[in-house]
Amino acid sequence: MIRVFLDSDVILDFLLQREPFATAAGAIFARGEAGSLRLLTSTLSFMKVHYIAVTVTDRSAARALARRLRRVLDLLPVAAEHVDTALASNLKDVEDYVQYTVAREARADYLITRNVGDYPREPSFVMDPEVFLNTLPA
Repeated sequence: MIRVFLDSDVILDFLLQREPFATAAGAIFARGEAGSLRLLTSTLSFMKVHYIAVTVTDRSAARALARRLRRVLDLLPVAAEHVDTALASNLKDVEDYVQYTVAREARADYLITRNVGDYPREPSFVMDPEVFLNTLPA
């Protein structure tokens, strides 16, 4: 099964139906729910998504959204080593590099994000949701 690490922006696009990005995010989640993709994210992203959901909805709705996510997303822990590696990197966004190191350590096949430029340049690993969907068989 294809292991897909989702950055928080893609998860938020799906949960909050942020257009014009919700369609691609929804297609990825639909494949995860159908069992053709294994969807992964970090505990850091999960908590960030919950925090943002609380600010744009309310505590009760955000909790319900988090429960929905847990049915389809596997959570990967963030360790001190991930943070240390990110801090030692030359990328401008430490949080994105933490996500990258977590995804790599978990042997994800892809890291899906709309912020491709903030990650190491690996076009066969770090992809925009639309590009990723175009690589999958129909």
